[in-house]
Amino acid sequence: MLRTAIPIENPETHPKLTPKFAMNGEIIIVCNDEDVVWQPPSLQSLFRGDLRPPEFGAYPVGYDDAFLVLDLHALEYGSLLGDPTDLEMRDVYSNLRRRPDGRRGSFLHEYMWQGAALMAATRPISQDEFEGILARIERSCRTYRVGLASRNYLASLHETLGKAMH
Repeated sequence: MLRTAIPIENPETHPKLTPKFAMNGEIIIVCNDEDVVWQPPSLQSLFRGDLRPPEFGAYPVGYDDAFLVLDLHALEYGSLLGDPTDLEMRDVYSNLRRRPDGRRGSFLHEYMWQGAALMAATRPISQDEFEGILARIERSCRTYRVGLASRNYLASLHETLGKAMH
């Protein structure tokens, strides 16, 4: 499984892990013990085809790997830097869906953009399919949210996918 790395700011001198917000658009892709630096031109340039997505009531067959890439990136972020709230995750997915290459003001947004770029680069996916996938995950975040500080979306990912990461 390919995934993007979370660069850490001076890990030797900072006791608290602080992500290094790369402004140059480079993504470090990790596979096993190897890393590769990749600089995608844009997220929208990675969309291919004109397929319309099916109704995303659940995660439909044929799209489970696309959902998995995004879910594992959210889980990786939460495991290393602390789980974002359901509202924070919903806002990131909403922004990615509506403006795939819009301004990324937080490291969470940047990291999830990188995961989305990796997902779009490694499987043929149209912009409509991309928007459908993100709308479905956005709906999950909204469903799990029970208050301003709830982190139930990530808690469910830890429960269902946490073992797969380690």
